[in-house]
Amino acid sequence: MTDAPDFRSDPSESPEGRGIAYGRLAAFWDSMPDNVRAEASREATIASIEDYPAFIREQVTSTAVEDAELIGFWVAWHKAGGFGGLEAGGWHRATVYRKIRRFRARFGAHPDEHRFEWIKLDLRRAWSEELEDALITSVNPDPEPV
Repeated sequence: MTDAPDFRSDPSESPEGRGIAYGRLAAFWDSMPDNVRAEASREATIASIEDYPAFIREQVTSTAVEDAELIGFWVAWHKAGGFGGLEAGGWHRATVYRKIRRFRARFGAHPDEHRFEWIKLDLRRAWSEELEDALITSVNPDPEPV
């Protein structure tokens, strides 16, 4: 395995990067009808997500963190070809079973059957790129740094 790149000499603008994800979430909140804003905050003077009560901000972020882990598991499940692939890749059986249980509890279906309407996996492309990388590495296992 190669060393991870060191990005200290090329840092992001801020911990938010360029603020693209933040801007998308803020735009979503800004697009909510006034009655939804009023119901969520009991105040009609909400200008940005920072103005919403802490319990709403915390719910949005904690759900995002939990979903990110489970969606990552879902992606890994499909990229690896299911249970056997994850196990062959080094995941412990108990870990896979726990993640399946959590996934089903959160999304109501087994990761093999669930589909996120807003995510499209291009597995053929992912597998092709992985195969290409593996073949290049097998031919030249220690490439010179560029």
